[in-house]
Amino acid sequence: MIKKPIRIVIADDNRFFCDALKDSLNMHEELNVVATFTTLKELFKFTNFYNLDVLILDVNFNSKCSLDFIDQIKPTDKTFKIIALTTMNNNFIKEKAINNGVDIFVGKDGNLENFKEIILHCFVDKTIKPSKISSKISVDNYTFTKRKLEILQALFNHSDKKEKELSAILNITESSLKSHKRDLFEITHTKSTPELIKFGIQKGLIIA
Repeated sequence: MIKKPIRIVIADDNRFFCDALKDSLNMHEELNVVATFTTLKELFKFTNFYNLDVLILDVNFNSKCSLDFIDQIKPTDKTFKIIALTTMNNNFIKEKAINNGVDIFVGKDGNLENFKEIILHCFVDKTIKPSKISSKISVDNYTFTKRKLEILQALFNHSDKKEKELSAILNITESSLKSHKRDLFEITHTKSTPELIKFGIQKGLIIA
């Protein structure tokens, strides 16, 4: 039995979503939303200096992947749980979340009316343990290597860069980059980089 209300922080770049979820959770006496944040910078300041029990974290945060900042969000001396929340409910994002230190992964397309139970489930330490990331990721009927998905994300993040510049960022040769792109075109049945990026966003493979 929970003796004190669970201290919850909500971090989502959509203010309306933050407020709606806060109001919904605060209706339960076991839960207490102590703060909401719409920027990662403000979230870092809070989680580094204040105590909380559960963080509900949006994965797609103002075109940044919040999963890449877990070490800044949760210092090693903090023990709060993290519930990752996103519309991109596929195995690629889920594996990245869990292996980056997230305790529970929840799709925004799920039933948020059950969020109280999700939080209680997470708080009592029924977490998902890190698993070995498979060498290949399948989404719908498409199969990608982890490296190709990294390159797909890089094509979006650095869309203003030429292939020579992008290959330097990725620390691969320009010919290797072109080879990966050809493979991606073949896998996704696309014919250009803009089409490829559009495909990645639609399938939840690119955090835009």
